[in-house]
Amino acid sequence: MIRMLFATAAILTVAVSQATAFQGRCLLEVNSKKYINGPCDIVVFDKDGSFMIGTDEKRGYFAYVNLDDSPKAGAPQTADGFWNEEPGVTRADSRLGTLTRDGACWSNQTAKVCVWR
Repeated sequence: MIRMLFATAAILTVAVSQATAFQGRCLLEVNSKKYINGPCDIVVFDKDGSFMIGTDEKRGYFAYVNLDDSPKAGAPQTADGFWNEEPGVTRADSRLGTLTRDGACWSNQTAKVCVWR
């Protein structure tokens, strides 16, 4: 268990070091409620285009969109989404589900995550 935690931390360190961060505009909507709607921090992980959005500590929400490694030929690309669900919680362990891209947004029936520069 401890070895797995160290391996996970090492992978996350590598992923973060290969990332591009910038300010942009974001939307995080879950069950028709907007949790982020405006300026936010965006981190794009260079390896595959997966990304994280977040706001300042006062608002306290953030989400990850992790693109699937091997999309099926002819099928739309999908991603797994996660968010922290409670403001200020520092882990994104609430699943948003499988998301499909439509322009600047990744969404399903209950969640939408959008980013604009």
